[in-house]
Amino acid sequence: MKPSGVMLALWFGSVLVGCGGAEVMEPLVPAPADEGATHSQFAVCTVSCPGSTSVSCSGTTCSGTDGQGVTCDGVFTACSASACSGLPACSQYANQSCFRSQIGTQMACCSGGGFADALLCSASSSSPTGARWLYF
Repeated sequence: MKPSGVMLALWFGSVLVGCGGAEVMEPLVPAPADEGATHSQFAVCTVSCPGSTSVSCSGTTCSGTDGQGVTCDGVFTACSASACSGLPACSQYANQSCFRSQIGTQMACCSGGGFADALLCSASSSSPTGARWLYF
Protein backbone atom coordinates (compact mmCIF):
# COMPACT_ATOMS: atom_id res chain seq x y z
CA MET A 1 0.00 0.00 0.00
CA LYS A 2 1.09 3.52 -0.70
CA PRO A 3 1.45 5.87 2.32
CA SER A 4 -1.84 7.60 1.43
CA GLY A 5 -3.56 4.18 1.31
CA VAL A 6 -2.31 3.44 4.84
CA MET A 7 -3.78 6.73 6.06
CA LEU A 8 -7.08 5.93 4.35
CA ALA A 9 -7.18 2.47 5.94
CA LEU A 10 -6.46 3.95 9.40
CA TRP A 11 -9.15 6.59 8.94
CA PHE A 12 -11.71 4.00 7.74
CA GLY A 13 -10.86 1.72 10.69
CA SER A 14 -11.34 4.55 13.21
CA VAL A 15 -14.70 5.40 11.63
CA LEU A 16 -15.86 1.80 12.05
CA VAL A 17 -14.76 1.77 15.70
CA GLY A 18 -16.46 5.14 16.29
CA CYS A 19 -19.73 3.91 14.83
CA GLY A 20 -20.28 0.97 17.12
CA GLY A 21 -17.18 0.01 19.01
CA ALA A 22 -15.44 1.75 21.88
CA GLU A 23 -16.19 5.44 22.35
CA VAL A 24 -13.72 7.60 20.47
CA MET A 25 -13.20 11.11 21.81
CA GLU A 26 -11.88 13.60 19.30
CA PRO A 27 -11.20 17.28 19.91
CA LEU A 28 -13.92 19.52 18.59
CA VAL A 29 -12.67 21.60 15.70
CA PRO A 30 -15.09 24.19 14.29
CA ALA A 31 -15.92 23.84 10.63
CA PRO A 32 -14.51 26.62 8.44
CA ALA A 33 -18.02 28.13 8.13
CA ASP A 34 -18.13 28.52 11.94
CA GLU A 35 -14.93 30.52 12.22
CA GLY A 36 -15.54 33.66 14.23
CA ALA A 37 -18.95 32.42 15.41
CA THR A 38 -19.65 32.17 19.14
CA HIS A 39 -21.68 29.27 20.46
CA SER A 40 -22.85 29.10 24.04
CA GLN A 41 -24.70 26.39 25.87
CA PHE A 42 -24.90 28.26 29.17
CA ALA A 43 -28.07 28.42 31.20
CA VAL A 44 -28.91 31.28 33.57
CA CYS A 45 -30.89 30.78 36.77
CA THR A 46 -32.34 33.62 38.85
CA VAL A 47 -34.36 33.28 42.07
CA SER A 48 -36.12 35.78 44.31
CA CYS A 49 -34.61 36.35 47.73
CA PRO A 50 -35.84 38.03 50.92
CA GLY A 51 -35.96 41.81 50.86
CA SER A 52 -36.95 42.11 47.19
CA THR A 53 -33.49 40.99 46.08
CA SER A 54 -32.45 38.20 43.75
CA VAL A 55 -29.44 36.02 43.07
CA SER A 56 -28.43 34.42 39.78
CA CYS A 57 -25.70 32.35 38.21
CA SER A 58 -24.87 30.80 34.86
CA GLY A 59 -23.38 27.51 33.78
CA THR A 60 -24.00 24.46 31.69
CA THR A 61 -26.56 23.26 34.28
CA CYS A 62 -28.42 25.26 36.88
CA SER A 63 -31.33 25.04 39.31
CA GLY A 64 -32.69 27.22 42.06
CA THR A 65 -35.25 27.66 44.83
CA ASP A 66 -36.83 31.02 45.68
CA GLY A 67 -35.74 32.26 49.09
CA GLN A 68 -32.77 29.86 49.25
CA GLY A 69 -30.39 30.26 46.32
CA VAL A 70 -29.13 28.87 43.01
CA THR A 71 -26.80 26.07 41.96
CA CYS A 72 -24.79 26.30 38.73
CA ASP A 73 -22.42 23.53 37.70
CA GLY A 74 -22.58 22.15 41.24
CA VAL A 75 -21.68 25.45 42.96
CA PHE A 76 -24.36 26.78 45.34
CA THR A 77 -24.88 30.54 45.77
CA ALA A 78 -27.14 31.37 48.71
CA CYS A 79 -29.52 34.28 48.97
CA SER A 80 -27.91 37.08 50.89
CA ALA A 81 -29.11 37.52 54.43
CA SER A 82 -28.25 41.23 54.19
CA ALA A 83 -31.92 42.25 53.74
CA CYS A 84 -32.35 41.82 57.51
CA SER A 85 -28.78 42.43 58.55
CA GLY A 86 -28.72 44.40 61.79
CA LEU A 87 -32.52 44.74 62.03
CA PRO A 88 -34.42 43.62 65.13
CA ALA A 89 -37.05 40.90 64.78
CA CYS A 90 -40.50 42.41 64.19
CA SER A 91 -41.97 39.87 66.62
CA GLN A 92 -40.00 41.52 69.47
CA TYR A 93 -41.83 44.82 68.99
CA ALA A 94 -45.18 44.04 67.31
CA ASN A 95 -48.08 44.97 69.63
CA GLN A 96 -45.65 46.30 72.24
CA SER A 97 -46.08 49.78 73.70
CA CYS A 98 -44.37 52.77 72.16
CA PHE A 99 -44.47 56.40 73.35
CA ARG A 100 -47.25 58.76 72.28
CA SER A 101 -44.52 61.12 71.06
CA GLN A 102 -43.50 58.38 68.59
CA ILE A 103 -46.95 58.05 66.96
CA GLY A 104 -46.45 58.03 63.19
CA THR A 105 -42.85 56.82 63.49
CA GLN A 106 -41.81 53.76 61.51
CA MET A 107 -39.33 51.16 62.70
CA ALA A 108 -37.56 48.83 60.25
CA CYS A 109 -37.51 45.21 61.37
CA CYS A 110 -37.08 41.67 60.08
CA SER A 111 -40.15 39.48 59.62
CA GLY A 112 -40.25 35.80 60.54
CA GLY A 113 -39.83 34.91 56.85
CA GLY A 114 -36.53 36.79 56.60
CA PHE A 115 -37.98 39.80 54.77
CA ALA A 116 -37.32 43.38 55.78
CA ASP A 117 -40.55 44.88 57.08
CA ALA A 118 -41.62 47.81 59.22
CA LEU A 119 -43.81 48.63 62.19
CA LEU A 120 -45.69 51.86 62.81
CA CYS A 121 -46.22 53.43 66.21
CA SER A 122 -50.00 53.93 66.29
CA ALA A 123 -52.43 55.31 68.84
CA SER A 124 -53.96 52.55 70.94
CA SER A 125 -56.30 52.91 73.92
CA SER A 126 -55.35 49.41 75.11
CA SER A 127 -51.70 50.37 75.62
CA PRO A 128 -50.53 51.86 78.93
CA THR A 129 -48.68 54.58 77.00
CA GLY A 130 -51.55 55.17 74.58
CA ALA A 131 -49.60 53.84 71.58
CA ARG A 132 -48.26 50.53 70.25
CA TRP A 133 -46.08 49.18 67.44
CA LEU A 134 -48.28 47.71 64.70
CA TYR A 135 -47.74 46.29 61.21
CA PHE A 136 -49.12 48.58 58.54
